[in-house]
Amino acid sequence: MKKFLLLICLSLIGFQMKAQYGTQFENRGFETWANYGTNNNTIEPVRWHSTKSASGTFTGLLSQQVEPSEVVRPGTHGSKSARLWPVSVVGVTANGNLTNGRMNAGSMSATGTGNYNYTQRSDARFNTPINRVPDSLAVWVCFRSTNPEQKALIKTVVHGDADFKLISNGTMDPLDQRVAMATATFIRTSEAGGPYYWRRISVPFQRTGPSNDPRYILFTISTNEVPGQGGTADDLYVDDILLIYNPSVQLGSLEKNHYHLGEEIDIPFTLDGTFSPDNLNQEPNQVIAQLSQANGSFSRPIELGRRVTDESGVIHATIPMVIAPGDHYRIRVVTTNYVMISEDNGFDISINSGAAVTEQQEPSLQLFPNPARQCLHITADQELTNVDLFNLSGEKVLSCQLASKDHVISLNGLATGIYLVHCQLQQQTLYRKLIIQ
Repeated sequence: MKKFLLLICLSLIGFQMKAQYGTQFENRGFETWANYGTNNNTIEPVRWHSTKSASGTFTGLLSQQVEPSEVVRPGTHGSKSARLWPVSVVGVTANGNLTNGRMNAGSMSATGTGNYNYTQRSDARFNTPINRVPDSLAVWVCFRSTNPEQKALIKTVVHGDADFKLISNGTMDPLDQRVAMATATFIRTSEAGGPYYWRRISVPFQRTGPSNDPRYILFTISTNEVPGQGGTADDLYVDDILLIYNPSVQLGSLEKNHYHLGEEIDIPFTLDGTFSPDNLNQEPNQVIAQLSQANGSFSRPIELGRRVTDESGVIHATIPMVIAPGDHYRIRVVTTNYVMISEDNGFDISINSGAAVTEQQEPSLQLFPNPARQCLHITADQELTNVDLFNLSGEKVLSCQLASKDHVISLNGLATGIYLVHCQLQQQTLYRKLIIQ
């Protein structure tokens, strides 16, 4: 009941709960670049880092290895991607490397422990806080290489409260802070200098532990899985990174268990997680409310209404005039992207052919003043038996048992804000919005 009341509160003030995409990398489509157009070699995508923002002893030997490109993945709404390439540094191949953390160049050996990408907690530019492990990571890549067997690398770690390092020799530190990992290698999509063929890669997160306290996420993509290998003619394009969270759909509470043919019905629903992933070229998600057959079976459901949305909300529908009256109907909601089916409403619904209660038949109910300060006057043409106030979190903050058509309620001690007033009359329950100033 509280979830239903919360949905009504939100709809009353013209506000909708957003489906939880969850924490995402900033500038994950690489549309914004620092020092763009300045004709120098310090350009990097905002909130992403490569050689020019590296720390460590040997940063002076590093050259630019990332730039914006107008070569973008198919179906994107953006105009740029990030291009990486390897270079030769004193005879050693330095892989093209991009991270949301920070690079450290502390060794002349490609696999030296002084070379790593890391989360730097002391500087907000070089860390991405997170408090939930995603289900997977999806990214678009275009990898052109001279060697058809060569593999590029994606490695992402969710970790605890530490300056976590992904070291070039394949180790991590501190290992006891690791929570989950998503790792993938992939071969070229075309030869070096060849066509720009793109591929969408989806990498699941594995809860590897030993920590169970997600605080930060560290992402790395490199032109070669093995440091020091690869040709300087290779290049790697990256676009539209998305962290995907397990989606779920839930039907909200229906107001009652009996309806009439032709009567209007509000069907609340809650979406959580990632719907309509914006780096997947599919039609936007639709939420569809379905009515069962008269025996409760959904083998041939009847559509009541639908909405194109990735957000929680309400479907405003009408009980069809053409169905047969019955006492065992059920309601559920389904989604199209991703395809999911909610549990049904959990109880039998009676639908009969009698006339529905019209809006003109609703009892008169007035609340004043509104906005209110210290007290609220409620008057109705039927006897009020109970009045409850709920805040926007669905919590009951005030309850009064009455036996009159006219009553004054003290609002002392209630915080300013918007509330839902739940008024129980002799035959109906009515809802009104109240603003306390």
